[in-house]
Amino acid sequence: MSFKTQKNLKSKTSFQDKRGGTIQNPKLNWLLVCLGLLLLSCGGMGLPAGCPPACGGVNLQGRKLDGVDLAGANLNRAILTSSSLQGANLANANLAGAELSRVNLVYADLRNAILIDAVLQGANLTAAQVAGANFSGADLSGAVLTRLDLTEVNLTAVTLNKARLVGVKLWGVDLSGAQMVGANLAGARLAGANLAGADLGRGDAREAGANLSGADLRGVSLNGANLLAAGLRGANLNRASLVGALLNAGLQGADLTDADMRSANLQNAVLSGARLTNADLTGANFQEALLNGARLEGADLTDATMIYTNTLGVITLVDLAGVHYDETTIFPLEFLEAIFAE
Repeated sequence: MSFKTQKNLKSKTSFQDKRGGTIQNPKLNWLLVCLGLLLLSCGGMGLPAGCPPACGGVNLQGRKLDGVDLAGANLNRAILTSSSLQGANLANANLAGAELSRVNLVYADLRNAILIDAVLQGANLTAAQVAGANFSGADLSGAVLTRLDLTEVNLTAVTLNKARLVGVKLWGVDLSGAQMVGANLAGARLAGANLAGADLGRGDAREAGANLSGADLRGVSLNGANLLAAGLRGANLNRASLVGALLNAGLQGADLTDADMRSANLQNAVLSGARLTNADLTGANFQEALLNGARLEGADLTDATMIYTNTLGVITLVDLAGVHYDETTIFPLEFLEAIFAE
C-alpha cells in the first residue's frame, strides 16, 4: 500500500478535532475489519496459491471446503484431517497417500479419483459418488460407507475394520485380501464378489466378527477367508466358494446350497436351520457345531469330522437324507444309531 493510499485511508477512517487530536471513525473501522475477514475466508476458500491444480502435500487440516471444486487436482499426500469437503468435486483427483481421517465427504464427487494407500479412518462418505475410484490399499477403518454403489470401485487389499457398509452394493467387487474385522455389512449385496483371503473375523475375544446378516453372497469367493465369530444369519451363500475358510460363525438359517466348503473349519459354528443341500463338505470340520434343523440332503461329507457335534439331543431334526459319506466320515456317537439303524 502506497503512502498516498495510506493517507487517504486514514483520512476516511479518522479526523482531527479542534484541539488537534485524532478521533477514529468506528463505523468505517468496523466495516474494514469485516471486509478483511471476508476476503481472508473466501479468497480461494483458504487454498494456497497454485492450488488447484498443484496441491500435492498441502496442509489443509480442519478446513471448511464444502462444495470446493478440486476436480483433477493433484492432492498426493495432502493433509486434510478433520476437514469438511461435503459436496466437493474431487472427480479424477489424485489423493494417493492423502491423510483424510475424519473427513466429511458426504455427497462428494469422487468418480475416478485415485485414493491408493490413502488414510480415511473414520471418514464419512455417505451418498458419495465413487464410480471408477481406486481405493486399493486404503485404510477405511471405522469409515461410514452407507448409501454407496461400490460395484465399479477397486477395493483390493483395502482395510475396512469396523467400517459401516450397511446395504451397500458390492456386486462382483474384488475384495481379495481385504481386512474387514468387525465391519458391519448387514444387508450388503456382494453377489459374485471376490473375498478370497479376506479377514472378516474378530481381532480378539472381546470383539465380534463382521456382520453379514442377510447379505447377498451368492457365488462369492471366500476361499481361505477368516470369518471367526462373524454374523451370517440368513445370509445367501448359494454356490459360494468357501474352501479352507474359517467358519466358526453364526450361520443360522443361512443358505449354503451347492456351496464348495471343502476343508472348511466349522468347529463350534451355529448352523441351526441352515441349508447345506448338495454342498461339498469334503474334509470339513464340524466338531462341536450346532446342526439342529440343518438340511444336508445331497451333501458330500466324505472325510468330514462331525465328532461330538452338538445336536441338542434331537437327532431327527438333522436331515441326513441322501448325504454322501464313507468310512472316513467321523460322526458323533449319537449320530451312529440314527444313521445305521437300518
